[in-house]
Amino acid sequence: MLDTERTDLLGKFLEKSMEDGAFPGACFGIASGRDAFTGCMGYAMLQPIKRGIREDSIFDLASLSKVIATTTAVLILMENGEIRLYDKVKDILPEYRHEDTTIFQLLTHTSGLPAEIKFYRVCRDYKEMTGRLYETELEYSPGSKVVYSDLGFMLLGLIIEKVSGQPLDAFVHRYIAAPLCMTDTCYNPPEEVKDRCVATEVSEERGVIAGRVHDGNANMMGGVSGHAGLFSTLPDLMKFAEMILNDGCCGDKRILSRGTVDLMDSCHTGGLNVRRGLGWELKTPGGSMGDLASDDALYHTGFTGTSMLIDRKYGLAFILLTNRAYPSRENQKLIRLRGNINNIAMSALQTGKD
Repeated sequence: MLDTERTDLLGKFLEKSMEDGAFPGACFGIASGRDAFTGCMGYAMLQPIKRGIREDSIFDLASLSKVIATTTAVLILMENGEIRLYDKVKDILPEYRHEDTTIFQLLTHTSGLPAEIKFYRVCRDYKEMTGRLYETELEYSPGSKVVYSDLGFMLLGLIIEKVSGQPLDAFVHRYIAAPLCMTDTCYNPPEEVKDRCVATEVSEERGVIAGRVHDGNANMMGGVSGHAGLFSTLPDLMKFAEMILNDGCCGDKRILSRGTVDLMDSCHTGGLNVRRGLGWELKTPGGSMGDLASDDALYHTGFTGTSMLIDRKYGLAFILLTNRAYPSRENQKLIRLRGNINNIAMSALQTGKD
């Protein structure tokens, strides 16, 4: 059950944060069993026209793509017997230069790859970008620390495509979005829904970015990549969160087995600088997850101002979708508030799961 006084406080805190300039608009939702609380506020776009946020507004999820789409897809392939976590990347993608990098290292951000390279600034097309990705030098000894890496998930997207024999967006639709009836979840939103898409930035190079992927590398890859590119709505993401809370099932649809969700939800980087499961971040002292979630709650954020917290121990999920980088990515106010907001959301739980 959810405490209505606490959910009201959450709404008021978010409204105050919006008034203070943390973001122009937001959708948010808390789910706990059959109880749910949702809300929306503010603006999806301010120029060239002013559009308000709706509950079915479509957000560029940015790095939430890594966990909702890519991690889930990798685990589905594992369950289907098509890959194993310790398979070598080079055995699947022969052009990749490093002999010993594993899928497990990519999922846990322990591969040695750098955090980010802006390939789109120096490459002319998709082919040149993937060629440079395959040739990227390692920056540290694999397994020695966690360095959150877009590059690792770009490789995972290519692995999914190579192993499955289909484009990443088609795989995600077939095995994740369609079974969960996530009807507005896709890459490259079609024209007929562009009026529901939330603006993510005003860029000198690209103008007002809305309904097109914000991330530069994903944009050069045609809007579909393992690290970014997925668009979705609050109602769709509530279904995904319910699936994880229910050990891989939503209604009569099973996406993952309970054993796989348990594996994803376990810490695989013990003794290193950040606690991570498979794809997801786990609770690390001082992190933006806050203080009230359980140690193995799943958490991830996206650059555009999105986040998802799923706590299986307490049976609660909290989703926050904002456009904090609009009109400018220099706005860092939400980043400093995330832990506070997550604490309020977690405090709304009256009774937890045994």
